[in-house]
Amino acid sequence: MTFRFIVACFLLLSAGLPAVASRAKQDSATTSSVQAEAYPNTPDGLQKQIDDILRAAKEKNAAKETDLIHSLVLPKNSAWFMNEYGPGFGASLAAAYARALPGLEQEIKTIYEGNVDRGWMTPKLLRYENPDTTDAPIDRFLNCMNKIVPLYQSAFHDGRTSFYMSLKPGENGKHAAGDLDGFFVYDQGGFRFIPMNVLMKLPSERPIRIKLDTNVMNSKLLTTPNFSYPEEAIRKHISGKVVIHIVIDTQGNIKELKAVQGDPILSGPVMDDMKKWRFEPTMLDGDPVEVEVDWGTGFEYH
Repeated sequence: MTFRFIVACFLLLSAGLPAVASRAKQDSATTSSVQAEAYPNTPDGLQKQIDDILRAAKEKNAAKETDLIHSLVLPKNSAWFMNEYGPGFGASLAAAYARALPGLEQEIKTIYEGNVDRGWMTPKLLRYENPDTTDAPIDRFLNCMNKIVPLYQSAFHDGRTSFYMSLKPGENGKHAAGDLDGFFVYDQGGFRFIPMNVLMKLPSERPIRIKLDTNVMNSKLLTTPNFSYPEEAIRKHISGKVVIHIVIDTQGNIKELKAVQGDPILSGPVMDDMKKWRFEPTMLDGDPVEVEVDWGTGFEYH
């Protein structure tokens, strides 16, 4: 009689950003024609990127306009949300961004072409990087960052961000010109646009407890797991997956344990071992926080 013990980590959060569904692009956010352009991480770089889009639209160069607008989309391999907002916020923001992608490029195209029709070709750029001198909700967008990086908005008319809606039949209330409702950030060699409703997912106050996945918490584990196949389970030929919900306090100690999946004969010994575990404390922007994680383990009997 033989048996095998398998430990598996089940990911609960994903930081990957899917590609835009309507475009069959490679890993790059731009085509070769756009990659040839240089958009440095400066206000002038963003100004040039917007100017190039408006010029292509004015000249009716549809191919270039399409490529340049696509360059405003975060690349599918971007880790910007995770880098700037950490695992506590980053994964949920990345998922919200993915949901916002369908139709985003067409919306940008409509608004920028509307500006060209009105002769609005030189927007003022608004830069935000100090939450103490910035109004809500932008102050919390900055405060929630691990390390603050600038957020930019444009002001195409009257020096302030504004939105103009269409009154045409069938388009009544549709955003037709003015400024994009969101912010520009810098990532992988160019400026990218993030809709306002994505960053609005950030909490109004920093949480005292966040939920992370097992990959992140496994890197913080200071104790070596000591799982073994329970003898009773061997005798009764019991196998299967066990999932334990763990709450870790601000000091890195196990605060709560609860089996959410698996036979009690398997989950009981697992929880007994987990009670001895210790983790590196988790910090969110310098503040200690509690962590929730669902930890998965598999037992397979042969």
